[in-house]
This record gives sequence, structure tokens and C-alpha cells, in this order.
Amino acid sequence: MPDTTFTASYVTTDAVLETYLTNDPRTAAIALKAASAAVQSWYCIRATKIIDAIPIQGHKLTSTQTLEFPRKYKKSEYDSPWGATITEDAYGYIYDSSSVPQAVIDACAEEAIALYQYYSDTDNSDRENLKAQGVESYNIGGIYSETLKSPHTVKFFGLHSKEAYNLLEKFIARCSMIV
Repeated sequence: MPDTTFTASYVTTDAVLETYLTNDPRTAAIALKAASAAVQSWYCIRATKIIDAIPIQGHKLTSTQTLEFPRKYKKSEYDSPWGATITEDAYGYIYDSSSVPQAVIDACAEEAIALYQYYSDTDNSDRENLKAQGVESYNIGGIYSETLKSPHTVKFFGLHSKEAYNLLEKFIARCSMIV
């Protein structure tokens, strides 16, 4: 069966995703691997949108690319993290490769797994709806109560996966402290 191409995603085909998911024992990873190519595509595209919303260092490699990666950096801003393998464009920007880094592709797959796990539990969407309505806590007949906290995604720039955050951390733009 031919590969299904995912448009607007760092994971470009179902074969790439399924290769990444091979031997992953997590329930969500197994379920995502077994899902249809259309479902896999939706999760990978959603993961890419979340990744692209993160403030990233540098600039898009070309002005015509739709996604945030690959990136280029001002030579004066950053010492080369790649050593002698860098390429410099006509405007003085440096870059390692014109392809998306493997860490970004892996982060996209990890985020897709986390999103699949998140959306497969209807309690998560119910909680999000309650928070959107301004509910901070609720009580069901004195038997069950819950305080709705801000999700951990705030800490990870909107990512649902800490693994994806760890893979992307070196690309995230940081502000210097004002003293």
C-alpha cells in the first residue's frame, strides 16, 4: 500500500509515523499506529500547529516555507552549534541543513501521541469546556469534587508532551533576564 502524504506536518507520511511508533509500548502510541492514515494525519498536523506556535530562535530558512522549520540564524547572534558543517547564505545567515531537524520530526510524533491520548479521554474535553466557562471547581452531591487547575501545557508552551518539549527546548527562543 502506498504511503499517505501528510501536508502541513513535520511528520510527512504515515510510514514515517508508523516507523517512529514501532516498538513503542504506550497504549496511545499503539492506538495511533493502528488508526487510519486520515486520523494519523490529523494528529500530526495538529501537533505541527502547536509546535509552530512556540516562539522559536532564528528565522525561517526561506520566506516561502509554510512551516517554521528549517531555521537559519544570524551569524552574529549565535555561535555555530554545528561546527564546520554550516552553510552561510548571501545575507549572512547560517544554517546546518535545508531539511527539518530529526528532533523536530520526533517532537511532532511525540506530540501527536500525547494529543491522541488527551483527546481519547472525554473527561479532558469536559474539563476544558468547564474552564472556558469560568468554572474553577465543582462538587457533585458532596461525593466528588474537583478544582480545575491550569493545564501543564502552559509550562510547555502549549505542548501536551513533555518529551516533545524536551526535544524542542534547544530551539525555543528565550528572553534574557532584565536586571
